Amino acid sequence: MKILSPIDRLEEAALLMDAGADELYGGYVSAAWREKYSMLGSANHRYFPNAQIKSEDELSGIIKEVHSRGGKFHLALNAPYYLPEQYKDMMAEAEKLASFGVDAFIVSDLGLILRMKERLPGAELHLSTLSTVFNGRSAGFFFKLGVRRMVLPRELTTAEMARIIKDNPGASFDAFVMVGKCPNVEGFCGFTHNSKELVWPCEESYSMRAVRGNGRADAIIQAQGGWSRVNRRQACGLCAVGRLRDAGINALKIVGRGGPTAVKVKVVEAVREALSRAVSGAREEELRHAARESYSGVFGSECSAYVCYFPEMRR
Repeated sequence: MKILSPIDRLEEAALLMDAGADELYGGYVSAAWREKYSMLGSANHRYFPNAQIKSEDELSGIIKEVHSRGGKFHLALNAPYYLPEQYKDMMAEAEKLASFGVDAFIVSDLGLILRMKERLPGAELHLSTLSTVFNGRSAGFFFKLGVRRMVLPRELTTAEMARIIKDNPGASFDAFVMVGKCPNVEGFCGFTHNSKELVWPCEESYSMRAVRGNGRADAIIQAQGGWSRVNRRQACGLCAVGRLRDAGINALKIVGRGGPTAVKVKVVEAVREALSRAVSGAREEELRHAARESYSGVFGSECSAYVCYFPEMRR
């Protein structure tokens, strides 16, 4: 099982791979694209500059560094959709970036997938979590389109992931393991997170009351209130690494494009340690105890059910 880490700058490449990452992924928006569509029209679902690799030279340098260490680099082109007039520009960008040695493109938009299979038939495509593969049939649909690797949504249990993997033996699947969880299903969310300085809509503390209905409304109100008291950037699924490995997950994906380098490195180290314990045959209770210690070391707080990727692991 591999570890897939975000990267934003060339100087992070060696640090992240030395910490234990096998693969890196990042985003790049060209000056021409920014000039024409602005960062609100970002091609990769990140809308502020520090979550982007800043230049073609730096992107090329990252790819060369990763390859020199035996790793792979994946480029995100995973905007949830593109306007009809953007496809021509997007394909021109994709063809140019493929020539840099990108190992795979992380994609979401169906129109882009179809165009890339036609124009770049040799390109490896990985499906973004924005495409919401919640069952084996949806995975099979994208597999028939030529997508061979998919990032599963955060909302699935390890058992649900195992069933999808079993139903699609020719495909490989990634699961999120640390950093960045949301009360909303990302693939269905229409909020634009365009500034790291702002309080995003899913982090607001709302005042809500039930106007009609049954007790379900009370549970929803209570859940939303809990989200406003936690840091959603401190999500974790380390306890479940053993089960994810048993389920057949191909890679553990870390969220964090635009985050501090030091945090990225600490998170990769924590995931590598958890994976090593799982491979060595540690019992689930040992994994859970070690995971909570690692979590405290990375984030300086105790884990919370709200930011737990796999709440079925909690006792």
